Amino acid sequence: MRKQLNGEVVGDQDLWLYQFFEVPAFSPQTIRTAVEENPEGEDLVLEINSGGGSVFAGFEMYSVLRSAGCRTVAEVQSLAASAASVVMLGCQEVHASPVAQVMIHLPSMGTQGDRYDHQVSIGVLDSITESILNAYTIKAGPRSSRDELKRLMRTTAWMTAPEAKGLGLVDKIVGEEEIDPAAILNSAGGVCHGIRALAAVGRPTAAELRQRYTELVAQGKAPARGEASASENTEDLQAAKARLELEKIRFIGGRQ
Repeated sequence: MRKQLNGEVVGDQDLWLYQFFEVPAFSPQTIRTAVEENPEGEDLVLEINSGGGSVFAGFEMYSVLRSAGCRTVAEVQSLAASAASVVMLGCQEVHASPVAQVMIHLPSMGTQGDRYDHQVSIGVLDSITESILNAYTIKAGPRSSRDELKRLMRTTAWMTAPEAKGLGLVDKIVGEEEIDPAAILNSAGGVCHGIRALAAVGRPTAAELRQRYTELVAQGKAPARGEASASENTEDLQAAKARLELEKIRFIGGRQ
């Protein structure tokens, strides 16, 4: 069975917001459902086209895939950046299109407060970085050292399919048996700048979408199916803001 994973990596509690605004996104439940619905004896192929998103949602997807009872294959068709690069490594095999890109970098978050608050945030980011590196080093094996992968994260590394394969993050390039290696390097390198520009475009966060949703409902737009009234959503927004402080830790295609 094949399943498309397009757009933002988000938590289950926020997926409905992205669907309401018709913003492509997927959540851990998307993966759980795909694993459950995959016919017995068939491979589950996940077609990945994503600039990343929530680091913790990405971790959950990785873990679900690692424990899946079926053979799993990630197929990077265009881009697997940041959190999406962690998701792809949850699969047993990673295949990439000749023109695909893989991007890895350090997680980022926003902090308000005194110097000690910022120091706590640095500790959190360092811990999350090590968790991300666990996924990269497990996949890379002897092809890349942990220090090398960490250095690449610090520089925000954009990799062609052959480069990602050389590091051990990709197992196979789709159709590589029929492609001249020199041609594939030139082809992949030629789209790099376009993907950099794509990743630099700001993508809406769950907090921004929730604010817009609340404003629309307050103005009279019908709530999403199963969602609360405008007044209840206004109250929910305050509680959501506290939760979203943690979710400001993001792992996306470009620094915030």
